[in-house]
Amino acid sequence: MLRVCEKLREADAKRKRLVEVEVLKSLGDVNLEKGKFKGKDVTKLDRAMVLYRTALLRCKDADVGESLEYRYRHAEKLRIGKATVTLISHEPSTNANKMPSIAKMAETFQHLDRRLTSDYNKDSLLIEYTKLMVEGIANEDGMLEVEAIKSLGDVYVKRGTETRDTTCLTKATALYNTALARCEGIQGRVTLIHRLLYTARLRQAMKTRRHKYPKHRRQQQRQQGDLPRDFPVIRHAKGQQFMTPSEYIGSQTSKPPAPDNRSYEDDLTTGDRALADGNLDTAEQRFASALRLIHDPNKPDRDKEAEGLRRLGDVYVKRGKRTKEGRKFTQAAALYNAAMARTYKDKGKINKSLQETEKWFLQHTANVDSAPSPLDSTTRHQKRLEDMRGRAKSQLDAIDQQHDPYQYDEDDPKMIAVEAERAEAIKALFKTIAKDRQFFIQELIDECIATLGPPPCKYAFIGLGSQATELVTPYSDLEFAILIEDGKDNDDTRRYFLNLTHYLHLKVINLGETILPAMAIPSLNDFYSEDPEKDWFFDSVTPRGFSFDGFMPWACKTPFGRDKTKTKQPLSLIQTPANMAKFQELEVSLSEGYHLSDILRRVVLLVGEEALVSQYREKLDEVITDDLLSHFQTRISARQILRENKEMFTTFEPTGQLLNVKKDIYRFPGIAIEILALCCQIRLASTWSVIDRLKEMRQVQEENATHLTVLTSISAELRLRTYMANRGQQDSLSPLGEMKHQTRKLHDDTTLKSEFHIPDTQILYRYYYRAIPLKKCMPDIVQHGSQVQSRRAE
Repeated sequence: MLRVCEKLREADAKRKRLVEVEVLKSLGDVNLEKGKFKGKDVTKLDRAMVLYRTALLRCKDADVGESLEYRYRHAEKLRIGKATVTLISHEPSTNANKMPSIAKMAETFQHLDRRLTSDYNKDSLLIEYTKLMVEGIANEDGMLEVEAIKSLGDVYVKRGTETRDTTCLTKATALYNTALARCEGIQGRVTLIHRLLYTARLRQAMKTRRHKYPKHRRQQQRQQGDLPRDFPVIRHAKGQQFMTPSEYIGSQTSKPPAPDNRSYEDDLTTGDRALADGNLDTAEQRFASALRLIHDPNKPDRDKEAEGLRRLGDVYVKRGKRTKEGRKFTQAAALYNAAMARTYKDKGKINKSLQETEKWFLQHTANVDSAPSPLDSTTRHQKRLEDMRGRAKSQLDAIDQQHDPYQYDEDDPKMIAVEAERAEAIKALFKTIAKDRQFFIQELIDECIATLGPPPCKYAFIGLGSQATELVTPYSDLEFAILIEDGKDNDDTRRYFLNLTHYLHLKVINLGETILPAMAIPSLNDFYSEDPEKDWFFDSVTPRGFSFDGFMPWACKTPFGRDKTKTKQPLSLIQTPANMAKFQELEVSLSEGYHLSDILRRVVLLVGEEALVSQYREKLDEVITDDLLSHFQTRISARQILRENKEMFTTFEPTGQLLNVKKDIYRFPGIAIEILALCCQIRLASTWSVIDRLKEMRQVQEENATHLTVLTSISAELRLRTYMANRGQQDSLSPLGEMKHQTRKLHDDTTLKSEFHIPDTQILYRYYYRAIPLKKCMPDIVQHGSQVQSRRAE
C-alpha cells in the first residue's frame, strides 16, 4: 500500500511539475513580448531568458524542452540585437517583421503534408509543426499558429489510424478544439469542425468494429491489417491508403454517390406485393434489402429507414397472427417504435399500428377479448419514468451541495470524513432508485394481470443483476425471472406466465427505449449465425434506456430464457424454487457457465409472494452449503470470475483515453465484492449489505469497509451521471476537462460534445486510489479464502 501511495504521490508531483513548467513558460512568453515591443527592454528579455532556463531545469518532456530551448535562443538573439531567425521567409511590406508570406507559408505546409501522407517519421513532423507553432506565437501570427496546431492534430490522427490507439484521436480532438478557439475566419472554423467530425467518426468506427466481432476475430483482423468498413480510406490498385483530414474534407465537397433509390423503391414495391400475397418470408427479405441499401449508422436517412421499418413491422404482425407467437408481436412493436423514433411523419398511423399490435396479441396469443390500452396509458408511463429520473437528478444535485469532499486538499482530514458522508448519501440515493423502479415495474405488471386475468398459481417476479445489488439506474435494463408454486409447473401455467411476460414486454417496448438489435430480428441481427454479415443493423437513433435484457445468446436474463444453440440446450427462467436452485449445482454450472448461476444467486422480490423468494433462498442454501460444494464450487466460481476478468485485475494504471464507464469503472467494484462474498459464504443480494456483513464478520476492518463503500459509490455515481448526461445507456466518459470555444458571432459558449466529460477529475483519482490496491490483493484473497480478514484492502 505504501508503495502504491508513493507512486501516486510521484504521479501527483509529476503533474504539479508539468503545471509549474507551463507557468514558467507562459511568464517567459509575457516578458518576451513586453521586451520586444517596449523599445527592446533588456530587463524584460533577461527575465524571459531566466524563466525559460528555470523551466528547462524542471522539464522532463523532450518536446516541451525543445520548445523552451527555441524560446530561449529567440530571446537571446533579441537581447544581443541580432535579427530573429524564422522558419518562413517574409515578403517586403509595411508589416514585414510580423506577417509571413501566405504563399510561402502554404508552400511550407504543403511540403510537410506530403511527408505526412507518406511513411515519414512522425516524431520529426511533430517537432517541425511545434516549431512553426512557437514561431506563430512569438510573432503574434495567428494564422501560422492555427495552421501549425491543426497540422499537429493531423499527425495524431494518422498515428491513431495506424496504431488503432484512441488516445491519439483524443489528442487530435484537443488540438483541433484549441485551433478552433483561436481561428478567426469562417472557412477555417468550418474546416476544423470537419476535422473534429472526421476524428469522431474514426473513433466510432474503431469502437463499432471492436464490439461487433468476437475477440479472436478482432485479433485476426488486426494481424491482416483490415480496416473497419466505414473507415475513411482511399482505395488504390495496390491496396488501402490513409486519407488525410484535408483529403477527407475535400471528398465531402462533392456529394457522395446517392443510394440507388430505384432499387430501394423496387424492393419496397416487391415487398408490398409479397406481403399482400401472404408470402411473408419474401416480404421480409425485400424490406430488409431496402433497409440495407440506405442504412448508414453514421448518417442514417431517417425517413427512408422509418418507412422500411414500419413495413417490416407489418410483416411481423401478420406473422404473429399466423403463428400466434407472442414474440412476433413484440418484434413488430419494436419495429414500429424504431420507425417512430426516426420520423415526424405518419405518427398517427404508427400509433394506430401499435394499438392494433396489442389488440392482435391479446386476441391471437393470449386468447383474451379485450380492448388495447389507451394511448394516454403509454404517455403516463413515459412521464412516470421521466419523473423518476428527474428525482434522481435532484437528489444528486443536493448531494453535490451538501457533501463536497473535493473542495478540500487530499491531506485534509475533513476530506476523508466528507467523502464517507457522500458515499452514504449516494448509497441512500441508489436504494431509492431501486425502490422507485420496483414500484414502476409493479404498476406495469398489475396492468397486465388486470387484462389477462388472475394467475393460475402463486408467483414471484424476482429482480436480478443491478436491481438486486441496489446499483441500478433509471436507464438500466430489466433483468428478472419468475418463481412459480411447487406442484403447479405445467403447460397452462407456463403459457400464462409467458403471455404475461410478452405483454409486459409490449408495454416496456412502447416506452420507446428498446434498440432493435436487442430484439434479435433475424433479417437485421442474426446472432445465431456464424456469418457476421447477417448482423448488420446498428441502431444509432432509438434511445437506449429502460428495456428488457436483450435476446442475444449471451444475455437472455428474462423469463424467456435462451433458445437452443449449437452447444447448449434451451432454458427457461420460469421455474419452481427447487428447479431454479438447480442452476447452482456443479454439473449445471459447468455446462451453462458460471455467469448464470452467479446472477441467480442474488435476487430481490419485485412483485408477488415473498414466501416463494424465501423458499428459493432456502433451496439455494441446501445446494450451496453441501460439504463438497461449500469448499469446492464457491472457490471454483471465485477463480472462474477472476480468470474471466483477468485483464480488469491486471490493469492498474489510468490513462487519458476515453473510458467506458460501465466496463472500466463500474464493473470492477461489483465483481470484487462478489468474489469477497463467495469466499466468505455471504449470499446477500445488495452490494451495500454485503459490505456491512463483511464488516460484521470481521472479514474486513471498519476502515476497509469504508473504502469499499466509497469505491462502490464513486463507480455507481459516475455511471449514473454518464447516463443522465447522455440521456440513455451511452457509456463514453472522458477523463479530460470539457473544452469550449467561442466565436465572435456567438453570444454563448458552444461545446463540441460527443461524450460525457467528468466534472471534477479528482473523483477519478480517489477511485483509482482505492481500486489499484484492491486489484492487487484480490488474487491473494481468492487463493487463501478464509484468510481475507488478515489482508488489507484499503
